[in-house]
Amino acid sequence: MVQVWIYPQPGAIVDNTTNHSLDSADGSRPPDPQAGSPTNFTFVHQAEDLVSVSHRRISNREQRHAIRSHVMQRVRQVELAQGKKRSIGRHRPNDSSKSNARSESTHSEPSLSNESIDRSASSPMIGPGTDIIRHTQSPLPSPRLNITPAAQSFDPFDTLPTNSLPRQTSESLLQYCFDVMLPLSFCVETRQAHARLARQQMVMHSKMSNPATFLGFMATTAAHRAVFYGRHEDLAPANANANANHDDRILDPDYIRVKNEAMVAVRRTFEQRADVDYQMVEACFGLISAATVVGNFAEARIHLNILERLTSRMNLPEETMMWLPLSNVKVSVGLLVRPVLPLLITREPLPEEILSRADQHLPAEMTRMGQNFRELQNISRPLKLLFIVSSDICRLCEMQTTPRGRPSPAETLSLRRKATEVEYDLLAYPYETEIFSRNSDNEPDIPALEGVVRLAGLGMLSVAPHTILAASGIGRALTHHQKKVFEKWMREKRSEDADEAIVICWALFVFVQNALKQPEQMFFTDSLAQVAQELGLSTWEEVEQVMFGLLYMPWLQSSIWQGIWADACRVNDSTRLHQHGIQ
Repeated sequence: MVQVWIYPQPGAIVDNTTNHSLDSADGSRPPDPQAGSPTNFTFVHQAEDLVSVSHRRISNREQRHAIRSHVMQRVRQVELAQGKKRSIGRHRPNDSSKSNARSESTHSEPSLSNESIDRSASSPMIGPGTDIIRHTQSPLPSPRLNITPAAQSFDPFDTLPTNSLPRQTSESLLQYCFDVMLPLSFCVETRQAHARLARQQMVMHSKMSNPATFLGFMATTAAHRAVFYGRHEDLAPANANANANHDDRILDPDYIRVKNEAMVAVRRTFEQRADVDYQMVEACFGLISAATVVGNFAEARIHLNILERLTSRMNLPEETMMWLPLSNVKVSVGLLVRPVLPLLITREPLPEEILSRADQHLPAEMTRMGQNFRELQNISRPLKLLFIVSSDICRLCEMQTTPRGRPSPAETLSLRRKATEVEYDLLAYPYETEIFSRNSDNEPDIPALEGVVRLAGLGMLSVAPHTILAASGIGRALTHHQKKVFEKWMREKRSEDADEAIVICWALFVFVQNALKQPEQMFFTDSLAQVAQELGLSTWEEVEQVMFGLLYMPWLQSSIWQGIWADACRVNDSTRLHQHGIQ
């Protein structure tokens, strides 16, 4: 008897909750009294002799199509993984109906391809206060898409414990997670195959073993997708109600559905376990990440407080350490408070061989990075020391994103850990030193210039190695904090120190990048134009030479900052024309 392969016919209803066995040679089984309709199967290569197999042909056209699609799906996945490209379907240039044959979720994101992502990297951007459309070219090559197998190949018959989501919702979110969210959020790491696959493997491992963790990841992905495609209202923190629920501002129904499933799964995980284990810890990750993306920082802080109690009684695995320290600092950035959890990772200096290799591969101008902070008199010594390490982080990010950079897994791990450590220290150092007075709330009273430089340092760490969207909840919160400290600096009596003006000019470049296409962008651009005019800067080349003495990654930032400088120049030109008209 030849081996039998069984495929459901199109439109058949398959019950995956029970394992059925074939009771006879023809595959018959007792009917299920609860089934709404019988399950139909197509039997392939069922024959008593091998000779007749090669001559058989299934007469039903729909059955042939289903089988061919199932077989070719795997073939295309293997070829795509090898870098080959196969045209989908038969070539029918005059058949316009084939574009309607795809089944899409009503609320799924627009289709993604290599071409579309490359186009978005140089998509037009409208300059603030003008109708001129400016094309900006991203210096970072976009990651190749479709390098992972199709999402449905991991669970083709919905047998894993995470199949509570509709199939199309789960597939589209997984595809967006791998093709957009992870490459954008970890722009430095995901250029290396080993780091990219490690995060993808972690997501898929959670799908197979921990429904709460996986659904939390999908809730984060749904929130990120809603922000990326503009399916949301403004996620800026509300001064009147700091605990406002930003879930109501997300307009993508998939997010509401997945967030609810994640909450149910997390609650079930805690109810079913008497002893604390790592799955209980990981179950909170997705909820923390999703809350951070949409700006529900009070909710995220509650989950972090739960994790603080859990993690104090166990040793955390390496996969957990890829997410927990980062979640801790990002929530604290959104709140601009002392980090809720301790650092959790061991403090280690960056290896000298890594720094030496970076110096060999980078332009000579980057050797001056951070010098202006050492010469600045009006910032504290702890902040100066942190910016020395920040300059090393910028050099490593620049090296790892350039075409010549080929970092090892150990180098990528060192960069990720050190960046998280510096971000933690930028948040914590005002609380750990006695050089700042305390206000009525026992919060450190940080001087205006110190606050501007500190928030600009946090802004740089929101660009690389971990990138946040300007329109996300954490992006809007960071911009809110940056505007607040800059307005404080403007209210205080400013010195005529040129070194201070240069640092303020750099900070405004960072603030504008963090606020791109947000309401505060024009405010920061106007301020940048004024400070640059006071410094006598007239060309981008002059500006770039100044930026090399601070923190600046040309491969990641040059095209963006050139666009920011062009906007500032237009503001100055408009001001001069207005003054000339008055005269």
